[in-house]
Amino acid sequence: MDGPLSLIPDGGLPDPGAAGPWRVSTRHGELSDPDRARTLPFKLYLPDAPRPGGLILFSHGLGGTREGGALWLRHWASHGFAALAVQHPGSDASVLGAGSPLGLRRALKAAMNPAELARRADDIRYVLGRLGHDPQLPDAGLPIGLAGHSFGAVTVQLLAGERRAGHPATPPDPRLRATLALSPSARQPDAPPGLAQRFAHLRLPFMGLTGSRDDGMGLSDISAANRELPYRHAPAGIDGPDKYLLVFAGGNHLDFAGQASDAEGNLFAIRREPAVFRDNLLAASTAFWQAHLGLDGRARRWLATDLPGRLRPTDRFEFK
Repeated sequence: MDGPLSLIPDGGLPDPGAAGPWRVSTRHGELSDPDRARTLPFKLYLPDAPRPGGLILFSHGLGGTREGGALWLRHWASHGFAALAVQHPGSDASVLGAGSPLGLRRALKAAMNPAELARRADDIRYVLGRLGHDPQLPDAGLPIGLAGHSFGAVTVQLLAGERRAGHPATPPDPRLRATLALSPSARQPDAPPGLAQRFAHLRLPFMGLTGSRDDGMGLSDISAANRELPYRHAPAGIDGPDKYLLVFAGGNHLDFAGQASDAEGNLFAIRREPAVFRDNLLAASTAFWQAHLGLDGRARRWLATDLPGRLRPTDRFEFK
């Protein structure tokens, strides 16, 4: 099977924050997992490139749907990457139901538990297992990345190798090339085995994207500082930097959702206009995929040398 198409023309790296050259189509569908009696709605974003440069699976946050992350996924697809947003029954919009804001908050908190996290991880594993076997999905030969927001970011962390109490120590799927977490999280101080051991196996390329106001919004005791901990305790890259942390000044939790639902907007006080840092988030994340899914050295250099100059003085960018 041919390898993925090189998506970056000869010469310099085109601005990864600008819309890419490929037109994007979308397709809705469902996957049925009979062994677990689960139906997984999905939304597929396809570039009209001759062959995608990779496939990015996206896990939405608590109370989200397959429409989550649309802003990010459409942009990545315009740069030549297929993207698949998976909906997780049991921690999706079905938990919001109808009722008072207090009742909705209680429902969300109840859905944020280890059993639901395990089901989410198994959802992604099931999708990976269907690649090449289901005509609705891209073929199995593409390099694969994982991305997620909030509870979806925790799902990504678990699948990338985080060792969490109550979950089996399962190595990452060998097809995974890179992971990106929007609003990642951990707690400090942490219960055994401790953060250093929890994230010691996070060896895949990893980018954490968060904001100085990215807390738990009343659903958890997670602070903005906690969002930085997965990066801080992950090992540095062996062949050059492949771990990144970008903290946007003023960024709140739903700024990183890519598309907040109406229910989330009614439940939480969020800004309706795009975040001022949106274009830089698009640029950083796209260059990350180009560097670590597309294996393009120019994108890797761009992250280290060009991205810092685009950021506001109050933003923070680190890599190792």
